[in-house]
Amino acid sequence: MPQLVSEIAPLDASDLLPFVPTAADLRSFRTLGYAHLDGLWETGFHDRLADEARERHAHARVPDAGPRTPVEERRRVRKPTPAATGQLLSRLHVSMTGVARALSGRLLVPTFSSYGYYEDDDDVLLHLDTDDCDVTLLTTALGRVGPLHLRPELRGRAMAELGRLEDDVTWNRHGGITVDYPCLGLTALAGNTVPHNRPGRPTAAVSAVAALCYRALF
Repeated sequence: MPQLVSEIAPLDASDLLPFVPTAADLRSFRTLGYAHLDGLWETGFHDRLADEARERHAHARVPDAGPRTPVEERRRVRKPTPAATGQLLSRLHVSMTGVARALSGRLLVPTFSSYGYYEDDDDVLLHLDTDDCDVTLLTTALGRVGPLHLRPELRGRAMAELGRLEDDVTWNRHGGITVDYPCLGLTALAGNTVPHNRPGRPTAAVSAVAALCYRALF
């Protein structure tokens, strides 16, 4: 049986650096739907995340549920993104709850966390995160992926509409706001309201993006 979030111990204080979102962070998140939260930990902690992501890769599976952009066969990525979780990632998830609440100004609770693995390329179809992701925190745990392309101008569009854009050969998949994840921190994203994609490029080795999701209680 999966361990309940309430049973997971947060990280030790020595694992993380003191952090409070700035006024600029708050303004960026509330107007554009994202913010960079850099300087949350040091290189040693990143290395530990990479080690766990590498070890958990063998246990990764394609999730039964999650965002599925309805697109034509020719536009589907070659392979769904397998995912796994780990104890260190789960502890980081719990530990970042206060940061996510301070940034969003909402009473958030952790919902799920995972490593998503990109084995051949880093293509991500235009989509919205699930309802459990009012705030999504993202970092590259292993390898390297290209920037995420955020589309705040598409707020309010349903997944079917996003699928039609993906099917349109004239639609510019390289547009929007390009966002690189901080090396020693997280990108905060209003994941279920701001559509986002990654145009895709080959990956030299297996890469993993860590995602931490939080849902507002009200």
